[in-house]
Amino acid sequence: MLSAWFHAPTIFPLFSYCLNPKRNLSCPSMAASSIRIAVVGDVHDCWNFEQDSKALEFLKPDLVLFTGDFGDENVEVVQSVANLEFAKAVILGNHDSWFTRQFSGREKDKVQLQLECLGKEHVAYQRLDFPLIKVSVVGGRPFSHGGKPLFRKKLLSARYGVKDMDESAKRIQKAALGTPEDHFLVILAHNGPTGLGSALNDICGKDWEFGSDGDHGDPDLSHAISLLKENNHVSIPLVVFGHMHKELAYGNGFRKMIVVGADNTIFLNGAIVPRVKTLGDEEKRSLDDLGALSSSEAKGTTRAFTLVEISEGRVAKIAETWVSVTEDQTTLEEEKILFEAS
Repeated sequence: MLSAWFHAPTIFPLFSYCLNPKRNLSCPSMAASSIRIAVVGDVHDCWNFEQDSKALEFLKPDLVLFTGDFGDENVEVVQSVANLEFAKAVILGNHDSWFTRQFSGREKDKVQLQLECLGKEHVAYQRLDFPLIKVSVVGGRPFSHGGKPLFRKKLLSARYGVKDMDESAKRIQKAALGTPEDHFLVILAHNGPTGLGSALNDICGKDWEFGSDGDHGDPDLSHAISLLKENNHVSIPLVVFGHMHKELAYGNGFRKMIVVGADNTIFLNGAIVPRVKTLGDEEKRSLDDLGALSSSEAKGTTRAFTLVEISEGRVAKIAETWVSVTEDQTTLEEEKILFEAS
């Protein structure tokens, strides 16, 4: 919900970032005990500031989480997301470092430009606190490609001082330490952790290659979660990520998008790709019947979000949600319940 109130996010540690006159202006749409989070999965250039803003105004989230892969280093899309007037947290994906393999030092590459646009809202190895809604977001490793290799090693080393999986896990762990005890903790990563299954349709299962280890999760994220739970007794109710697209390769159906762990940690994959569909003629006529534009003028889309409802400090409901946006009307097109607390 757009508002003049500011969520007053706090990040630890603080660092400089490019100024933006339209940052985190939303206020809680519900009381702090009841929170709505909208997850925007891998964008892959499917982003329109006007239409996505309308869809989010309709959904009224308290916080928006982006799992990365905005485009192949598409700075314009990232700048548009940075201008979004909602409290948000972002992690960059492998496509956001598609061409830039190492830190130049001589001129600003597109990775650096994206980081400057996002500023403190890019949460890689950081914690971003939202005190008014009592939510903290801890970022995982940026630019992840999934699997055992450390993708973009030179970038990670130059920008974050991370040279291997073990260092990466410890950086994620360190970022979570000190989370306020009354805050709901979310880990936001581009890719999910290992250990959630190796079948091609599992939440991080490899669906494009057969005859090898099918678990394509991030070992460092899995290790960090274990360290936090075992050594520091940190509760992690929700882990949000993308990268592994819902629609499987070679027409093999669809991926499991949610896993509930034995300790009730919920792992949520938001990578609904493509996340935007054009409204067909039949859908346009249906909107006309509701008083929208004439069929000759109607130009609209349906846009995907994953909504997480949090009540009294626990996840109450998760739904894949499609919102129809035309020039003058925004409606709920479809809702698929992925999880509902008993």
